[in-house]
Amino acid sequence: MEKSQKINLAIFLAFIAVTVLLSYVLGTDFMGKQEKPWHMQGAVHEDSLSQEYLSKYKILDKVPVTLQIENSKEKRVLILIDAWGVPFDEQKLAKEFAIFKDVPHKFAFHKRLKNVTKHAELVEFRTDSLDSIFVIDKLSSLDSLLRNSGYKTIALTINDSKEGSEESLHKVLNEIAGLIENFPDVQFIVQGAHRPILGTPETRRQYYAHWVPVVILN
Repeated sequence: MEKSQKINLAIFLAFIAVTVLLSYVLGTDFMGKQEKPWHMQGAVHEDSLSQEYLSKYKILDKVPVTLQIENSKEKRVLILIDAWGVPFDEQKLAKEFAIFKDVPHKFAFHKRLKNVTKHAELVEFRTDSLDSIFVIDKLSSLDSLLRNSGYKTIALTINDSKEGSEESLHKVLNEIAGLIENFPDVQFIVQGAHRPILGTPETRRQYYAHWVPVVILN
């Protein structure tokens, strides 16, 4: 092989090597910039509560809420609200908590490991007691059960707010507050099942990933 041919071959091989290297680098960078599904995107401080929240509210860990608070009442109602999470906007949560301002109350945050309602029910509603009952999505039946039954614990999941809209959530919270005023001798524990997971990714990103509000009433 002549010297000029060797030089041309070397140049060609160098060109191929550079092309392959650039393709890999640029391809990796391009792929890294692709928009991933919301649930696959990396969380940035989604579990780090703000100092305002930490200083203002009681923080409960992942074990059932009922094991972390005292109960001085003969009867207790446990209510899970679908798609009620802790928003980054502190004023938004303050408005939600304010709905219960006329009832003796304590506010807290609870650690929720999974964004699934069934998980929340399994954690919060575990009981083998014969004087307990689980009611599915029937807030209207609570009044009758509290007045006419001997159950010591009544558990209820409300799904009316599952779409994650502020209007539906406020409607549910107001209905609960109105009911509670009729039963001052019953302890109510109202908490979110998980943050909103339906709707747009932008809506979901407005909430902490694994924290839910808790309201302890009466």
